[in-house]
Amino acid sequence: METPINALVDDMVNMLDDRLREDFNERAAIMEFDAELPRDHAECLALLDVLRRHPSALCGVTLIRVVMNGSDLWLLTTDIDRTRQHVDDIGGTNIVVCDLKDDIDQQFSGIAAMTSIK
Repeated sequence: METPINALVDDMVNMLDDRLREDFNERAAIMEFDAELPRDHAECLALLDVLRRHPSALCGVTLIRVVMNGSDLWLLTTDIDRTRQHVDDIGGTNIVVCDLKDDIDQQFSGIAAMTSIK
């Protein structure tokens, strides 16, 4: 992965998860080569595009969906690796990273309640 030219863009890209960082790099490369934009401009536009499509990308919270006892369970986490291990330990399967805003809108009609999990 190339380090973004602009320090602010670099700081923000480093806050993205691996999936979104890959999306950023792909979009920046497309804009740089296909649209013939300077690399720094392409990176700024790519970051804006990622954030437009994933507005919660920089908040440090990840929504995941797991299957527990045959039912979907939606979890919010600030530590995806620890959560994956915990879900594996308690028999959860099909761990899928979701889009926080879109899935709250689609799965919970725009509002969801939180509770702790042991």
